[in-house]
This record gives sequence, C-alpha cells and structure tokens, in this order.
Amino acid sequence: MISRRLLSKSLGTRTFVSTPRSLFLQNIFGSKDSKTKDLIEKQDEYAVDPNSKILVLNEKNSPSHKPFDPETDIPGFQITQWKEKVVRPQDIEASVTKEMVADAINKAFEESHGSAISAEQYSSTTLGDLQKRFAFTKLVQQKLGFDIKDHTISRSHDVGYLYSSLQKQITHRWSSERNPNAIVLRPEDFEEQPNVYLNTEHSEQEQEKIFEDLKKQALAN
Repeated sequence: MISRRLLSKSLGTRTFVSTPRSLFLQNIFGSKDSKTKDLIEKQDEYAVDPNSKILVLNEKNSPSHKPFDPETDIPGFQITQWKEKVVRPQDIEASVTKEMVADAINKAFEESHGSAISAEQYSSTTLGDLQKRFAFTKLVQQKLGFDIKDHTISRSHDVGYLYSSLQKQITHRWSSERNPNAIVLRPEDFEEQPNVYLNTEHSEQEQEKIFEDLKKQALAN
C-alpha cells in the first residue's frame, strides 16, 4: 500500500491538447489552391514569349556546328585497297582453291620471314613472334583477297594450323546471321525431296532481278 501511494504521488498528471493548424500564414497572400486552379483553367489564355523558350541544341540548329567537308577537313586523303584482289565472302567457296591457299602462304612467308617454305614444313614451322605472325597473315589476306578471322590468327601458333583453318574456310558454304540473303541452296540439298525442284538456270544477277520483280508484284497486290 505504501509503495502504491508513493508511486501515485510521484507520477504527475499530463494532459495532451491538440489544436487545429492555423491557416492564417498559408492564406495571407491568397489561397494556394485557388491560384493553382486558376492556372490550370486559364493556361491557354496566357501569352507565351517565344524568346523565353529553352532551345535544345542539336546538330541542325547549333550555331557552332560545321558540316563535314572531306575537301576542306581532310584534303588529299585517299583510301587505297591493300588487297591485290577482293573476293566476297559468298564467292570464296567457288573461286578459291587449296592450291591458291598454299601458294599465298608460301609467298607471304618468304616475304615476311625471308626464307622459303614448303607444304611439308607447315606443321613444324612455328609462328611465335607475334609481329611476324601479323605481318605474315596480313600478306596472306592480301594475296587471297579475303579476311581471315581474328581468332584464327590468334590460334595460329604454326603455319600448319593456319593452312588447315583456311582449308575449312574456303570449303565452307557461305552463311551470315546478319545478312538475310545469306542462303545458299543447291540441288543436292533436295535429293530426298521428290516434290522440290531447284532452278539453277539463272545467274545471281538474274535471280536478284527476278526476285525484285516478284516483290513488286506482291506489294502491288
């Protein structure tokens, strides 16, 4: 009983009073809500000064933009073809032979390394010097007329690997995931399909012309 009385005496009574927030300061210069409503309702009536607009600069309207002019920007600049000939990827299989690859390798090796090489020495001839390897493979590309893949060059630690990789490349049927026209069809592809006939009478240029004519007819209908 004594402890309870002492506790009740020590604890005072607190009162919490909540008063509504005064809107005097908020409305001293007018109602904010009414101004916002006014702006929304009469937004089309306010005049807009075109000079006050923010101009976003780009290539076309920038005063400091100068169009590229090859004659003034790079006078005398010329692009020269470094390959002796140019063989398109779709023409490699039909125009490049194994003998041409071996001949290009032999000549390129002699020019880059200063010594002759034969087919029997391909596997035992290493390409450890990277500078000579890059110079050698560039000469091979220059003579063959088409590009060698970078991963092929990086893995060509000897001439034999490069030769076998090029053999696979020239016998591989052309294909390209980025080119929708990279489809090479041949009669032997349909030997087991008796109802399919592949017409190979027209050249590639004639086939393209026929295709364009058929496409125009399809679009017209």
